[in-house]
Amino acid sequence: MPDLSWLVPSWANFLVIPGLIAGFTAHELAHACLAYYLGDVSQVERGRITLNPLRHIFWLGLLTVVFFGFGWARPMRVDPRAFKRRYLGLFTVSIAGAVANLLLAGFCLALTLLIAMLVAAFSQGGMVEILRSVTVEPAAQPGIVAWAAAFTTYPIYVNLALAFFNLLPLPGLDGFNAIVGLVGLSRAPADGGQATASGGSQPLSVKPVTVSAEGRRQPADIHFERGAAYHADDQYEDAIARYRQAIAHDSHYGPAYVNLGLAYLALERRDRAIQAFRGATQNAADEKSKREAWAQIHSLSQYQPVGEQETADAAAGQGGPWTESQSSVSVNWPAFWLNALVVLVASAGVYVYLTISLIHHFS
Repeated sequence: MPDLSWLVPSWANFLVIPGLIAGFTAHELAHACLAYYLGDVSQVERGRITLNPLRHIFWLGLLTVVFFGFGWARPMRVDPRAFKRRYLGLFTVSIAGAVANLLLAGFCLALTLLIAMLVAAFSQGGMVEILRSVTVEPAAQPGIVAWAAAFTTYPIYVNLALAFFNLLPLPGLDGFNAIVGLVGLSRAPADGGQATASGGSQPLSVKPVTVSAEGRRQPADIHFERGAAYHADDQYEDAIARYRQAIAHDSHYGPAYVNLGLAYLALERRDRAIQAFRGATQNAADEKSKREAWAQIHSLSQYQPVGEQETADAAAGQGGPWTESQSSVSVNWPAFWLNALVVLVASAGVYVYLTISLIHHFS
């Protein structure tokens, strides 16, 4: 019978897990926060702006690191069209994860040196001996030294590896996306890679523009943009025709359904509006359109059809084109910072315990 014992990882391999959890969380959270800051609110919808590592870690990728020395986190999708400067945003978001890993590695290095100084000051061990124990010899045997290494030096190695690996210019890695952003910037120097949608009164599409193999926009996107332009000029009949054309070309184009319903509301055609909103709840490919459609249906259920209230709502903006500025998607920052405080206090407790235990170990 062949010897398969080599497939079982050494206990020391598991010492990288705390560093991996912290590294993967910091990496993906940096991507998500910067993307959100630049305008991609889909990160909130996907629950990626959180310190909960379960939202960022892919367990199979974590285990492959333990067994084979390489792995991956849960990938994060970004919509560059949501950025004011598309290619610059793509570049900065792409490198944000690696920068976060480098900063975390630097923090762990400073923390390791601080703990070594404190242990040397309150024990009989020397600074060099203590550092050697948690860098060169942590895997000699299980114990407090190994645990200390798992929370000090191992996170340094892990975060440096994550940073430099993800910056490799290979498809699927952050380095490749960063190069795409730089190439885009070099080809569009005049506007700095600005997205086609602009702020202010211009309607924005929440559906990323689909591009054909020849690099042209799909007909559904063109019809939707024309419809939004008519809608902004109060030319509702023309807008309706364009939205219907967009839906005919792409039956899952959620924003077209929503704007179609809003145009019908402006014309006081309540039944048609409800049909359009229901179409969004049933066919829209994006969750944002579905939520907006359900909100409109709920609002319409509060008053009688074709009355003065509908006309007032339409005049107040209910019949206007649906834009990103009307989105209620936002981060619950108080809860986020409360969680950050809890993580900080818990981490401080762990490192205080490790420091005291090392002092007793070297005394």
